[in-house]
Amino acid sequence: MSETVTSMEKFWAKRWVALVYAAMLGIVFSANYTNHGPLISTLVKEWGITMATAGFLTTAIFLTHGLLQMPGGALADKFGAKNVGTFGLAIMTIFNIAAGFADSITYLLVCKFLTGIGTGCGFIGGLRYVPTFFAGKEIHRAQGIYGGSVLLGSGFVIYGIPQILQLVGWRAVFFTTGGMAAVLLILWAFFAPATPANLKHSKINWNEILGCKNIWLLAFAQLTTFGAIISAGVWVNTLLTKSLGVAPKTAGMIGSTILLLGIFTRPLGGVILGKKLLSPKKLIILSCLGLAVSFGMIARSTSVGMAALSIVLAGIMAGLPFAAIFNSARENCQTNPGVAMGFVNTWGAIGVMAFPPIIGRFVDISGTFVSGFYFMAAITLVSGLCVFLLAEKEQSAVKS
Repeated sequence: MSETVTSMEKFWAKRWVALVYAAMLGIVFSANYTNHGPLISTLVKEWGITMATAGFLTTAIFLTHGLLQMPGGALADKFGAKNVGTFGLAIMTIFNIAAGFADSITYLLVCKFLTGIGTGCGFIGGLRYVPTFFAGKEIHRAQGIYGGSVLLGSGFVIYGIPQILQLVGWRAVFFTTGGMAAVLLILWAFFAPATPANLKHSKINWNEILGCKNIWLLAFAQLTTFGAIISAGVWVNTLLTKSLGVAPKTAGMIGSTILLLGIFTRPLGGVILGKKLLSPKKLIILSCLGLAVSFGMIARSTSVGMAALSIVLAGIMAGLPFAAIFNSARENCQTNPGVAMGFVNTWGAIGVMAFPPIIGRFVDISGTFVSGFYFMAAITLVSGLCVFLLAEKEQSAVKS
């Protein structure tokens, strides 16, 4: 018993250092799975490809990123979260640098597909890394900070990558983000606090995961918060420019808030939970219903002011439930917590891949964005109502 207490105290003493490394991991892997976004127009011109073909760069990386969530979680449970993060950073380094030498869209698609293995392991490794060091009310705040760091990396892409592109060209973008991964790989491998391996870890208890109503409800919530907000981010700039006549630069500034607000609202959600202002269940319900309202407002926007207000509301609501969703997933599957969190996030990745073309199809049919965003409002509303069925568990005081 005393050995267990001593071990727990050892992790507890290193928790803030560990959180800094987890946040750096979040920044780096998110920068590596979004770095191609600002390059699309350049690649279309250089290689003579279509926008649709270029769009498969996102599909390629999110396909493997999503597929690695559950295997990555299982590996984190067995070999330790730090080792999974190390492997992910190594893959990101290799294939982003390789992407800088691409001479065709096929070559680049393969690099993005393989990079997704690294970003997938990076995300779930960081997600599993946090609860090794944190427990009690602090775990929500820590997980929220980690979630905010993920969007901070995307923010770097929105504002930093275009500058690199303009100064030294698109190849340097991949060398830069690959270099970020390489530097962190060294720091992470040698200096980040270690996490315990459990080589005798039991086999995955799929009945505990797939037979748990709560896990499915949390997966649906992740699908309709993370999946929906990333998908909305794909289309809001086009809505502002095409439907409301906003200049592209201004549209980019307004539209980017739908994602960048998560840098602050994901940690804020953790604070709300840590102070017990709301339970995880109530926070998820509030977020889903608020997101439904904001998507409905976006659909009905007839002015730039209303659209901007709606986008800001959506950005706030989408970020709040991050810690609630993933900590609840961990609490509902004590045997395989990494796999449970990975399963939940797999559905978020599915949303990222599925919702943008659905919205686009609605736009093609109707000629406006109204039906597409009403669809998003409807599915988030249903998600929020379903979460009323979530059975809340007492939070464990033990680190896992």
